[in-house]
Amino acid sequence: MMSENHAIVFGASGLIGWAMVDQLLAPYPAPGTFASVAAVANRAIDLAEAHWPEPGGDRPDLRLVSGVDLRRDAKSLADTLKQQVPSVNKITHVYYFVFTSVDHDHEEEVAVNKKMLQNVIDAVSSLSQNLKFVVFPGGTRGYGIYIPGGTFSAPLTEDMVNNLPADYEETLAYPQFRKMLADACRGKSWTWCEICPDAVIGFTPNGSQFSLALHWAQYLSLYAYNHGIGPRTKDGPSNNAGSAAVEVPFPGVSAGYNSLCSPVSASTIAQLAIYAGQNPERCGDGRLFNIADSDTPAKMGDLWPHLAAWFGLVGTGPEGRSDTDLLPSEYVERHQAVFGEHGLEKAVKGGVGAGRKQLDSVGSWLTFDRQLSLDRLRETGFAERKDPVAGWLEAFGMFRKAGLIL
Repeated sequence: MMSENHAIVFGASGLIGWAMVDQLLAPYPAPGTFASVAAVANRAIDLAEAHWPEPGGDRPDLRLVSGVDLRRDAKSLADTLKQQVPSVNKITHVYYFVFTSVDHDHEEEVAVNKKMLQNVIDAVSSLSQNLKFVVFPGGTRGYGIYIPGGTFSAPLTEDMVNNLPADYEETLAYPQFRKMLADACRGKSWTWCEICPDAVIGFTPNGSQFSLALHWAQYLSLYAYNHGIGPRTKDGPSNNAGSAAVEVPFPGVSAGYNSLCSPVSASTIAQLAIYAGQNPERCGDGRLFNIADSDTPAKMGDLWPHLAAWFGLVGTGPEGRSDTDLLPSEYVERHQAVFGEHGLEKAVKGGVGAGRKQLDSVGSWLTFDRQLSLDRLRETGFAERKDPVAGWLEAFGMFRKAGLIL
């Protein structure tokens, strides 16, 4: 029987959006869940290099729409979707994974992001009378982690977002998203939920502005190469047999190395988004759900040695770093010509962009426990779990496959 579900993913070139399309096409959780997927992106995507599942078999139909600027207006967006998405009048699920950062102007950032989501809801609502569910991601910024030392004592629970300092809440788009969606769905047949991750670990074929996994992967890749360790084979590093172990200290401080956190694979977020849309009675009505790969908190001190080992390095604590050691972005900038020398021009063009300085400081300013409670999530019946290390290593493998690292 042909599925009556049709998904549209906004932000398909981004960290979560790419995984969302990938999981819909997989198909997760089972064949026939969706009949079609429309992948909408601002940045151009070469479908031949997207690394999504190939057509055929049980894969839903895919329509890629690139070059879409959501900041314009709802009518322009509706016209574009009507022209380029054959099943636009059948759309049942909106997966919205778009966020635009505006440096040093939180008021403008909130306004821009609220307008983009409003345009999406207005456009899709005008085109499809079959809309059932909308999903968007928040984040631990919504728990006040940008306030030095954090705002709440961990584990962080979803009800805490209602108790943020007023001046801090004004800097966030998420509360505005909630109010807007609550108003938009009133009296309608569709509903929505919000998903809250901490650090998102995943892959994008064109790089990313804020991918910690790619940031560290390029750093460790170049670090290993410069210390005589060649790219991995199927069985491990290729040309460092018998050589002395090469240590790479964690780029941060001891408190950052040992604080508790809840990393999550982008694929896990996508799986929850699909699950929520298929279970509106459990997950709708504007509910907020924390998400992580594991119910057990992690420490960078536990993860870092495994990440370094994938590159043939020995990951150690931050005690080995000196004040003269380059930060990851500085190291990549100094040595990125190596990528070009090995024909990896994409690694130079598709690395981490404007967010690299913020990512440099992750291990130095996130020095407090910020793990997420998954109790509310588990009450819905969503049971997916994953070793947090596995998500990182899967991303590393995809980066190498895509030519983003050595």
